[in-house]
Amino acid sequence: MKRLLFATVLASACADTGDPLATNPTPGPSGTDVGPTSHGSAHTDADEASTSGSSSGGAVTTTTGPTGSSGAGEPTTTMDDESSSSSGAAMCLPATTPCTDGAECCAGLECGTTSLGQVCCGGEGIGCNTPNGEDCCGALLCIAGVCGYDVDAGCEPPCTAPPALLIEKQRLATIGGSFLGICGDANHTYGFHVPAANLPADDYSLEGPANVPVCEWHAAAIDIGMDWPASRDWLKWLIAGIASDEIQGIAEVIGSYDGVDVRYWSDSSGWSIDGVAYQGSGHDTWTHVSVYRSTTLEDHGILAGWTANGGP
Repeated sequence: MKRLLFATVLASACADTGDPLATNPTPGPSGTDVGPTSHGSAHTDADEASTSGSSSGGAVTTTTGPTGSSGAGEPTTTMDDESSSSSGAAMCLPATTPCTDGAECCAGLECGTTSLGQVCCGGEGIGCNTPNGEDCCGALLCIAGVCGYDVDAGCEPPCTAPPALLIEKQRLATIGGSFLGICGDANHTYGFHVPAANLPADDYSLEGPANVPVCEWHAAAIDIGMDWPASRDWLKWLIAGIASDEIQGIAEVIGSYDGVDVRYWSDSSGWSIDGVAYQGSGHDTWTHVSVYRSTTLEDHGILAGWTANGGP
């Protein structure tokens, strides 16, 4: 009788289809209670799909399907293909590639003209790679890996245009404005257009340590034609930049905001926006800019960043 009773109890226990661990559920990844499988492991087919899907680069989503006989939902897996999102991305045009509009070119480049024709190219200060400057716009050359101007640093009589002003001359040519001179003609007998070697020691353009010349044959002034659309705005920008010390090394400026009222600016007269009335003649259709003679080898950025129609 005891053996029969034991067998009956054992048979009853084996007939129980419930999961003995169901009373102690394990939290699932979504925060819901999902028990282990009948194999006693929490690793499901969905986990296999997740592992496979992750390695393929797609996004995997696991959901729970209809409830099976065990009372647990059957997981199903869907995969989102990410590759299609980038397949239609527009590509920019690199330097030296033919173009019709600057918007086509990669960041930092513009659609300009080089020896190759109209191509994407770099402006002043943009990095470059071609030894002959084919990836630099206009008259710019590739110098030490940067688009810039190649200027002569000579110092020869009777007068030499210094690097500081030759750079501005080339910038002005790119803008399309008129260049009216650096070395003075016979009518210039004093001041910054005349090399220090040809001036008396008491000339005002030789006053102070800032005017000790690095080359006695350098002229130190440039006359810029005001015949380009943004020229009057440029003059206002220049004076404001000098007054705030953003632009340095400038000795004097003579010019007009409106083409009628000619003003004068210098350290001695002050760098107020309005300046003072100019007592000489001319300078209504051009602007005179002088640099200190000790800075004629430096780039002052007088026209840097300007085009015919606007600037910084």
